[in-house]
Amino acid sequence: MDPEEEFDFLAIEMFNVNLAITRMSLASIHAAEGKLDAAIEEYTRVLEFDPNLYLAYLNRGRAFWRKGDRERALEDLTRAINLEPGVAITYIYRGDLFLKQGNVAAARRDYRKALEVAPSFEMAAERMELLRKSRRGSPKRREG
Repeated sequence: MDPEEEFDFLAIEMFNVNLAITRMSLASIHAAEGKLDAAIEEYTRVLEFDPNLYLAYLNRGRAFWRKGDRERALEDLTRAINLEPGVAITYIYRGDLFLKQGNVAAARRDYRKALEVAPSFEMAAERMELLRKSRRGSPKRREG
């Protein structure tokens, strides 16, 4: 391969990476402004470029949740966990979603996993404590 052809390839790749970074930034701005459809669209474009980008799934999942589309939020958060299983915050977000859906057992599993991944993660410990407190205040029931 000619060295100039290799350079062109690298230049194109760098352009694509910079474009993905710009789109991620734009998506974050849209999300912060409450423009959830625009944020979701930008995250989706980033994922078309790199379908294994954990952060795009995490953030798009959060945008779907804010929009009220819990099913798609759950899909994206689960995909983010599958891509990066060592990131505790993703388990917290998915656990919160499960809890909102009334699936206490799944929420507890995710909060425990967050603590397993990051034992000193205060947010996970707080969520587990909230579950313990809410369990004491409600009638005993089977979870499964």
